Amino acid sequence: MAISSLRDLLSGSLKRAGVLRSVRASMIVEAANRMIPAYLPAFRSRDVQAVSFQNGTLRLLARNAPARHLMKNHEADLLTKLHVEFPTAPIERIQLIVSHEPVRYELS
Repeated sequence: MAISSLRDLLSGSLKRAGVLRSVRASMIVEAANRMIPAYLPAFRSRDVQAVSFQNGTLRLLARNAPARHLMKNHEADLLTKLHVEFPTAPIERIQLIVSHEPVRYELS
């Protein structure tokens, strides 16, 4: 009983503080980063990385155009897997961007 009420108390605190949205975004980004290498050849597995999830959009950065093209072919599969892992999250689309800049996480 005490663990259950502690869980409820923590959940309520996270919601009130607005932290829940950031935690969920972080979890979605991390899950996407675990899934992405399965869609790419071994030599390109680090060329695409999820960097943010905001307003229903998961943003992926590709380090080059060939990696972006390869990942573009698997967007629907990645969305499906993310919906299975996070059924209540409003993951609506994936945005793929080619960028040569160092990857930095953007969570919100």
